[in-house]
Amino acid sequence: MSDSSLGRVSFIVLRHMRAPIIVLICVYAVCMLGMVLVPGVPDENGQATYMSFFHAYYFLAYTATTTGFGELPVAFSNAQRVWAVFCLYVSVVTWLYAVGKIISLLKNPHLQSAFAEESFTRAVRKKTNDYYLVCGFGDTGSLLLRGLTDAGFSAVVIELDDERIKALDLRDYPTKVLGLCADATVPRYLLDAGIERKQCIGILILSNDEDANLKIAVSARILRPDLKIICRSTSTENESEILAIGGDTHVVDPFRVFASYLSLMIYNPSIKTLNEWFSRTPGATLDKNICSLKGGAWILCGHGKMGRIVYKKLSEKGIDTTVVEPLVENIEDIADHAVLGRANLENLKAAGLSDCIGLIAGTNNDTFNLSIIHQANRVNPSLFSIVRQNKHMNDVLFQRAHVDFVLQPSLVIARMVLFMLTAPLLKSFFGHLRLVYDNNPKELADITRRLSVDVGGDAPTLKTYTINEKMAPAVMQKLAMSTTVSLGDLYRDSADRERQLKAVPLVHRRGKVIKVLPPNDLAMLADDEVLFCMVPNEKIFFEANLVNEHTLSYLLTGEEPPKGDFFRWLQARKVAP
Repeated sequence: MSDSSLGRVSFIVLRHMRAPIIVLICVYAVCMLGMVLVPGVPDENGQATYMSFFHAYYFLAYTATTTGFGELPVAFSNAQRVWAVFCLYVSVVTWLYAVGKIISLLKNPHLQSAFAEESFTRAVRKKTNDYYLVCGFGDTGSLLLRGLTDAGFSAVVIELDDERIKALDLRDYPTKVLGLCADATVPRYLLDAGIERKQCIGILILSNDEDANLKIAVSARILRPDLKIICRSTSTENESEILAIGGDTHVVDPFRVFASYLSLMIYNPSIKTLNEWFSRTPGATLDKNICSLKGGAWILCGHGKMGRIVYKKLSEKGIDTTVVEPLVENIEDIADHAVLGRANLENLKAAGLSDCIGLIAGTNNDTFNLSIIHQANRVNPSLFSIVRQNKHMNDVLFQRAHVDFVLQPSLVIARMVLFMLTAPLLKSFFGHLRLVYDNNPKELADITRRLSVDVGGDAPTLKTYTINEKMAPAVMQKLAMSTTVSLGDLYRDSADRERQLKAVPLVHRRGKVIKVLPPNDLAMLADDEVLFCMVPNEKIFFEANLVNEHTLSYLLTGEEPPKGDFFRWLQARKVAP
């Protein structure tokens, strides 16, 4: 046990057990003294006998615990028996008091917290695999942990709410996730979670408290200058301060992400469809495209943090947007494009509900948002509706609300962070798609068609593979032998080397050089990184190509190499067929 934990436990134990220990000592002392002073049965000379302190203690030891071994060392006198009766009742009552205090002590939340912290710290020290430190296990943390563990990553959680930590123990994650109920703004708990260990490869700060997130980020950068930090923030001021700590630091703002996503939805629906497909959104397929939303007016309900960002993004695109907002101070700068008041049917009609093409219910109240959409759909059934979902627990309501698109900030952050961790090269891929869409929309259609044919399905797997000893030992062995290994060789089908596995290499990175949709004849080198999109069931066969020397040799040459020492010896002498 660490010195700090030992000190806390000792203090708690001594504080709660001081009184019962003193009472026990006093009772034992008085009872023993009485047993020693009270005369016993006279000896053969008629002289009174007295009990020694040892025998007095021994007698009291089994009497006080109601065990009972008789009168020792000899039969008691009546006076001793009277005193023994007194000692029996007093000592038993004292022990009941002491045991009650012990039970109360074991239920003490501070002691339980100290033991839980020590158990957590010990378990973290035993971890040998890489893991992410997650601060905050709300809706975002829960969704992100599901994605991380499904992708094969390990995680350690610090959460202030004890009920959320209890919920963590009930989750059926593929790998065990360690959790500690503590305030992550206290640096000691970050140390307990192993932030200084080399196995800790990043910290994900996901709480809803902006100030707490900033403090955790600063503490993490001081404790571990080289650590990757990904922090949630919806405040421009906080974002600047977080990024100012330097290093490998990233800030995720769900509202900005959504604003960009909304822009894609309106102007680049094909890219939006790809995004949903990569995210494994239920029902997302590459042959499903949203109709064009260009050329119409929009209504935005709510002009808070999210509303301001969305309105700015739509205005930059030249989209006619009317805001409905009950607080006058929130719309002072856009008074000409706003209706003051709650988003009831009257104000929605005043904002142009009958003629608009889309409506965004973006308040921070789920009930209001669902009510807005319900009213709007009755007046304009063809309306494209977007609704903000603030609480994950209301998921069933939003699924049945007949809404075209549900914005769940926690899900937006979870997906964004998951992509940053599991497929960091995907950003380059989407950047390329936007460029392609602007210059040659037909090429974008060809890319989508290739993914649909070569991968297909509705739940692809994205993973970045690095050509190194850890992820691709077989490839490294071939490169050491000066054997050329091309990109296309990596995902040949070991059952039929003339065909490829259902996979597509999306991005290749070598140093600072990035290639999107690299050709199959690209020769691999050590430390190359490749982002693959593939059918989940093909992943095990693809990874076998990277780690199994015999499989890779067959894929490269078309010949089965000898696997045993004897057959290799025969081949060396050209005896083997």
